[in-house]
Formats: sequence, structure tokens, C-alpha cells
Amino acid sequence: MKTWAVIRREYLERVRSKGFVIGTILGPLLMSALVLVPALLARSGAGEQRTIALVDPTGRVLQPLRERLEQRMQEGSRGGSRYTLLPVTLDGRTLEQGVGELRRMVADESVHSGLVVAPDFLETRTISLYVKSVAAMSLRDELRPLLNDILREARYREQGLPTELREYLAEGVDWKNLNIGGEGGEAREGNDSAFVVAIVLIMMIYMMVLMYGSHTLQVVIEEKSNRVVEVLLSSLSPGRLMLGKVLGIGAAGLTQTGIWTLAFIVFTQQGISLGSFTLDTSFLTPLIWISFLVFFLLGFFLYALLYAGVGAMCNTLQDSQQFNFPLMMGLVLPMMLLGLVLEAPNTPIAVALSLFPLFAPVLMFVRVCVETPPLWQLVLSWVLMLLAIWLAALAAGKLFRLGILMYGASPTWATLARALRQK
Repeated sequence: MKTWAVIRREYLERVRSKGFVIGTILGPLLMSALVLVPALLARSGAGEQRTIALVDPTGRVLQPLRERLEQRMQEGSRGGSRYTLLPVTLDGRTLEQGVGELRRMVADESVHSGLVVAPDFLETRTISLYVKSVAAMSLRDELRPLLNDILREARYREQGLPTELREYLAEGVDWKNLNIGGEGGEAREGNDSAFVVAIVLIMMIYMMVLMYGSHTLQVVIEEKSNRVVEVLLSSLSPGRLMLGKVLGIGAAGLTQTGIWTLAFIVFTQQGISLGSFTLDTSFLTPLIWISFLVFFLLGFFLYALLYAGVGAMCNTLQDSQQFNFPLMMGLVLPMMLLGLVLEAPNTPIAVALSLFPLFAPVLMFVRVCVETPPLWQLVLSWVLMLLAIWLAALAAGKLFRLGILMYGASPTWATLARALRQK
């Protein structure tokens, strides 16, 4: 019952704090902003009409490019809704004089940018882009596919190719992404949103484990420095006190994670779309959700126990910095190795890294999301994490018993090692 009282105290102290309430509310708002803000920026940019001055001595580019821009505008595409063409006619002037006028228009910002088509466009394929701001260079990437189509069409007509053959040659690849279930199960159509959703869930595990794990260290040090822990130890053992703190803080973390996850599910069920990208959570199987919960819990308990043991040996937060950094790297390193596992999730090195208990909450979970590993690997990672938690509990319990009432000189790694060797 006394342990339960500690759990209840730690839990209520956190969930009733202003920081917890604000953080719980800000989490879903930030997730919403990650999708809504780019969408709003894209829409605001799409509504801004920008003029492109065009010098086209060949007469081959103006009308086809104008038609393609109008078509993209009707389709609601980003490029067509932003740009309109302003032809700069030569009217007996030389090409250099026409280019000079175009350059003056760009310089005085009467137009957004300028395009000059080479007289031998079909042979040299040369089009020059004039801009005043480097930011305007994005126009090149937007117009390149349209101008490539115009060049091909002009060459087809020059060679006298039939319309049916031109259309046939112009067709591109029709991509279809199919996700195959475990052990060659039924394939279903997938999309890039699976990767985005997986990264969001991984970041939630990473942030919550790191935040609440390190919070355990701070709480232990604060109560030790305030001598509150002496009062608590008068009525229960150090082991029960440590267990109560870890479980109480973990319950608060699980509550906040549950609220964030529920908000994420509700938000993504609204069918958020950004251009051709649609945020879809249909790929989230029960195994992924179970793995998400298990890896959060196991990851938290592993790091919280280590932090609690270290915190008991320290007198101030400054004393804990030398121990805090190696523990933090246990979560930072797997984030740095994320690309390696995503590139080849079933290679021996990826499997070995994902089975390592300190890395498993991030690396094994990303494997579950992108390409479900064999069930024995998943279960083995859980077993190894449970074993690591048991060992961490033994070590943390010893450090907690020996260090929680110790005051004086700052601890060192040698002090920590001697404390662990004592019986």
C-alpha cells in the first residue's frame, strides 16, 4: 500500500501540473501544424500570380507553354496557379535588344522572371532563365518537365510522326506501390504516408522515453537535495520508493502518450491531403499498435531505472551531467542509425542493432513499421529488453540503496563502479 501511495503521489503531481496540461495540449497542436502549415503555405503561394516574361524567336514555345500552365491551373496544381506568360515581341529588333528589355523588366521587378528561347531551340535545347532573387530559381524545376514535353512534341512534328505514335512514345511509367504482408501474404496498395506515420510514432517513443526517463533522474536529485527522501525512507524501503517513483512517472508518461496517440488517430482519420500526398493510417495493424505500446513501456522502464540509480548517487543536476550524456546517447545513436535500418531492414547489422536493448525501442519498432520482421526477432527483442530491465533494476536498486542518503563530494565513474561492486 505504501508503494501504491508513492505511485499515486508521483502520478497526480505530474498530471495536475501546468506543464503536463500545456504539453499534452501542445503535442496534438504541433502534430496538426506539421501538416496544416505546409498546406496553408502552399495554398497561399498558389494564389499569388507571378508573371514570366518570355522571348521566343522560334514561336514554338509560347502557346504550348501557356496551354500547359492553364491546364495545371485548372487542375489546381502548384505551378499553373502561380505563373502567367508575358510575351516580349521583337518587332524588327535584334534578339539581344529583346533580351535587354526582358532583363530590365526583371531588374525593376515588373515581372517575376524571364525566359529566353534560343533561335535553334530544337537542336541546342537551350532556354535561359533570368531571375533577380535566388529564391525564384525554383521556377526552373517547375517548368522543366513542361518545356521537355514541348521540345519532344516539336521534334515529333518536325519528323512527321503520327499523332498516335507521338502519344504512345510520350507515355510514362504508371507506378503502383504494393506492400506485401508477412511471409508473402496478400499484397495491398501502399503509399508514402506509411513512412511519415511510422516516423511520427518513432519520434513519439523517442521523445517520451527520453523526456520521462530523464525526468526520473531530476525528481530523485531534487528530493534528495531537499531531504524529502529522508522522510519517505522512514516509512518504506529504498527499493519500494524507487519502484513507486518509476511506476508513477511512467503512468504519467503513458497517459500523455495515450492522449497524443488518440489525437493523432483522430487527426489522420480526417483524410488530410497535401497535393498528391494523403496521410493514411490504414497500414497500422494491431501488431504495430501493440509494438508501439510495448516498446514505449519497456524503453521507459529500462531508461528510468538507469536514471533513477544515477540520480541517487548525485547531489545536483550538474553532478549528473557526466552520467546523463552516455544514457542519452543510447537513444540518440539509434536515431542516427535510422537511415541504415530503413535502407536494408533485414541485413545482419540491422537485425543485430535492433535486438540491442538500448536501441530496440527505436530500431526494432521502425522495422515493424516498414517491413514486419520475423515474429521470433520481435519476441526476442522484448525478452532481451526484459532481461536488461531486470539487470538495470538490480544495479539501480543497489545504487539507490547506497546513494540516496549520501551527501558530500561529487560522484565519479570510479565511485559508481565501487558502489556496484558492493554487496
